[in-house]
Amino acid sequence: MWNKIMEFTLVFKTMAGLFFSAGIIIYVVFGFMLGAREISFEMVVQIFFLSIFVTGLQYLFWDDESKVKLSAVGKLVIQYLILGAVLFGMSQLFDWFVIGTKTFYNMLILYHVIYLGGIFGFSIYFKVIGMRFNQKMIHYREQNQDR
Repeated sequence: MWNKIMEFTLVFKTMAGLFFSAGIIIYVVFGFMLGAREISFEMVVQIFFLSIFVTGLQYLFWDDESKVKLSAVGKLVIQYLILGAVLFGMSQLFDWFVIGTKTFYNMLILYHVIYLGGIFGFSIYFKVIGMRFNQKMIHYREQNQDR
């Protein structure tokens, strides 16, 4: 039981860190294009909690032991809608932009481009690599688990 909790914590922490890093990079690159020259501590905290939320969605929909039994397209659409609603809610709560302005439409386009880019990237990963590296890692762990 303790090993399972530690394994989950390690994987969750790693995934949340990856999403946090991606969020910071996206903010820095596109924020710079939109005129932001610095990142506030508030924004770092918001990106941190958003990365935890996205990691939770990742586990909810894509974990091997997930209780959500939908097609991949169904999961993507539901995840897209939930994440879009959360981002929109956060944008209004934290005054990221005003609805109907140029910034609003830029962010809307940016959300679609990044989401579709992520889907495209993962589809390439799973089709081209064919999970062979993941299978080798599982095989390696099974061999070394007895030690």
